[in-house]
Amino acid sequence: MNLTLTLGVVDLDQTADFYRDILHLPIERFLPGAGHQPLLMLRRGDATILFRQLETLEAQHPALFQSLHRHPLGIGMTLEFIAADLKPVLRAIDRQQLHLLYELEDDEFDRHEIWLHDPNGYLVILCQERPD
Repeated sequence: MNLTLTLGVVDLDQTADFYRDILHLPIERFLPGAGHQPLLMLRRGDATILFRQLETLEAQHPALFQSLHRHPLGIGMTLEFIAADLKPVLRAIDRQQLHLLYELEDDEFDRHEIWLHDPNGYLVILCQERPD
């Protein structure tokens, strides 16, 4: 089974910069078709995350998304990715002077983790598994 998540974002360019340049994830800009607004697509295995402008989501589905601005985005949700090496990500975070919530060694799952929020407030956890 494939999984697709659609997340509303304030600014597509800022979101693309964060996931591509800071987290080093393969994000692509995608135009679904003529007359449609662009979106960002991030594919990892059988999962796809679509990042769409909040205004676009609200215009397409006004009854469903009329209260998007009442609450912070991503409440109760975590995006977790496995990274081959966290060192370049940590350097990019430091270079951009981003706020890192946690950096920890997770002995239970035998991995190194960093926790931070993306520009839209979604919680992102990057994990580097320790070699066996």
